[in-house]
Amino acid sequence: MQLCIRRLACLAFLALVLAMTATASEIKITKCCTKVGTVKITAPIIGYRIQRRTASCVGAVVFETTEGVVCSHWKQGWVRDRIRELEQARRENITAAPTTSST
Repeated sequence: MQLCIRRLACLAFLALVLAMTATASEIKITKCCTKVGTVKITAPIIGYRIQRRTASCVGAVVFETTEGVVCSHWKQGWVRDRIRELEQARRENITAAPTTSST
């Protein structure tokens, strides 16, 4: 009798673990832009990334600013200009990196 109760307890525990695993795999927390703005950003921009459109996310340029993340429409002229400026600054920083010399 006691052996039967232990087996039932083990089976219940196993079913609970499997249910939790199945639920955890279905829950996907996606942090992405679901809307975009068209207003020019005034806060200093630290960086950016391109977000592709998926089932729950819109296509956007995600700017990282000193005040947080801003989702912008990729077709805006100022967005493309700002990306060009950021890329140019990045290239200049790479080429202007100080070299170390051993003497």
